[in-house]
Amino acid sequence: IVGSASKTFQMEVSLTTAGPVERVADINAGVGDSSPSYLWVFNNALYFRADGNDTTGAELWKYDLASNKASRVSDVNLGTGSSEPAFLKDYNGALYFRANGNDGGGTELWRFNGSATGRLTDINPGTGDSNPAHMAVFNNNLYFSANGNDGVKLWKYDGTSATRLPAINGISVSNPAFLTEYKTAIYFQA
Repeated sequence: IVGSASKTFQMEVSLTTAGPVERVADINAGVGDSSPSYLWVFNNALYFRADGNDTTGAELWKYDLASNKASRVSDVNLGTGSSEPAFLKDYNGALYFRANGNDGGGTELWRFNGSATGRLTDINPGTGDSNPAHMAVFNNNLYFSANGNDGVKLWKYDGTSATRLPAINGISVSNPAFLTEYKTAIYFQA
């Protein structure tokens, strides 16, 4: 403050919450961690990746507020292996995510239509992982980053097939990330 060596200020701060913070489900009962992550709302339920105590590993789960219950949606990687679902995003009435179904296709793009899960395509052919990530919906298409066996680039899924978009600025590997639709364009780091 000009012309003053010191000045006393007073600030009042208050915190208002909508209610107490509480655990809504103990998915991995006891001392084990369920490590829920990649939360996304779809069909009025909260979907996420979690590790239950039923020896199926990290799979796709949902929490329904109406019934106040958490339940495993699908054992994508049958048995004790984990499918590690990640980057959940709703598009055209279905929930899309990255997962490994241990079906010989590696970690690829999967879809849950409300009743069943299934792998959509094998972007990185064979057992190679495409690791689709950072999904965003724009102009009725699902955009994401993926490795099509030639580096991580920008891809588009139109509801039928996945196609790689042209290389950015002539660079073969652009590693697009953090895709976000804003007004009339899609923005991302690359």
